[in-house]
Amino acid sequence: MVLPKSAKSHQRQLNRIFIAILSIVTALTLSSTTISAKKANQQKFEAKEAYVMDAKTGQVLYQKNGNHKRPIASLSKLMTLYLTKKAIDNHQISWDQKVPVDAELRKMSKSYEVGGFRIKRSKEYTVRDLYKAALIASSNSSAIALGKLVGGGNNTEFVKMMNQQARAWNLDATFVSSSGLDNTDLKKYHYQVPHTGSKAQNMVSAKAISTVAAKVLEEFPGITKWSKQPSMKVGSQVLVNSNRLLPGEAFYHKSTHVDGLKTGFTVNAGLCITVTYWHAGRHLIATIIDSDTLYTSMNKMIKAVNQKYSPTKVALKSHVFSIDGHRVTANPADANAVIWRRNGTDSSHVVNYAKTKAQLPITKGQPVGNAIVKIADNSSTAMVPMNATVSVEKKPTKSEKTKHKVSILKRIFGFVGGIFGGIYHLFVDFVKFMTP
Repeated sequence: MVLPKSAKSHQRQLNRIFIAILSIVTALTLSSTTISAKKANQQKFEAKEAYVMDAKTGQVLYQKNGNHKRPIASLSKLMTLYLTKKAIDNHQISWDQKVPVDAELRKMSKSYEVGGFRIKRSKEYTVRDLYKAALIASSNSSAIALGKLVGGGNNTEFVKMMNQQARAWNLDATFVSSSGLDNTDLKKYHYQVPHTGSKAQNMVSAKAISTVAAKVLEEFPGITKWSKQPSMKVGSQVLVNSNRLLPGEAFYHKSTHVDGLKTGFTVNAGLCITVTYWHAGRHLIATIIDSDTLYTSMNKMIKAVNQKYSPTKVALKSHVFSIDGHRVTANPADANAVIWRRNGTDSSHVVNYAKTKAQLPITKGQPVGNAIVKIADNSSTAMVPMNATVSVEKKPTKSEKTKHKVSILKRIFGFVGGIFGGIYHLFVDFVKFMTP
């Protein structure tokens, strides 16, 4: 059949419309497929809470629910390890000191559920032995024994010390145990802290425990010599490190440069880890709490952060602060501020100074302010303490001078009065002696 001319023209128009629609649909389909493919290839990591920070400056590179307090299991031992090392440095205890371990802790050490490092009655263990066991094998009984030693033989006193230290650092953390075990486990061994609930557990944010890890590194930089070991012997026992991101382990990636630090697990906390790793010459700390793909997610998170950020050094100079009417010169604690910048963004920056000391006296070397470095896009900030170059004594006020003068006069009159009083008594005694 032959179509009339008008019908052919109409058909051609319909064909053009159909082809145009088909082209649009095809383009959208291809675009959607491309986007889906890109999303599939993006670095994804799964965790309830996550936090990444510079170990020295505390600058945050990534966080997800970082301020949310929740159970953290054996990551809690980082605070125990910090306080133990601090006690060693303060000469309260020593590495080679023998640690008392009671029958309940020995029993705990042999438990299939909460044991790990078997503590034998016939053997003596040093602080160094139990420190390694708590760090590498996550031994709960070792951590509790160390805590008791630092707390003067009192577990409750040590847990109190943990909370006091957290408050001193302004951390959002509540501790009821030195090991990370819940009270549901601790009460079986009579280690539940009085006046805590039967199901109470350590509640700490990812930011808080990452900060504790930074304090551990500051107090004990050499800890990574132990924490990076896949295994280590204490006596005849082999401590097996559960950190599978270390060299020779299943999830090791040479690009991540992980050298620690602590793993954890309880039913309530889920799988947890705080790692220390190196990137661009800087030591970083990354924490993941409650992840079903713990090691895969940690590797992906580290890779994503490394691809996104690079450190920038900013040279700092001395600064003069006005403190209590005096000009006080201060030098930066570090010659350079290190600030993490998103790759591809403007690297220009500004440096401001803020004093932290408002009154005299000031001791040479004392922090009196901060140098605050901010990237132009306000995405990153670094802070470096400024330390006084000289000591400055506080000058007394007029009232203090007057009081001082009065005090001196009182002492003088008191001294003179005492002399005259003594002479008078001698004279009276002499007269009595001479009188018949």
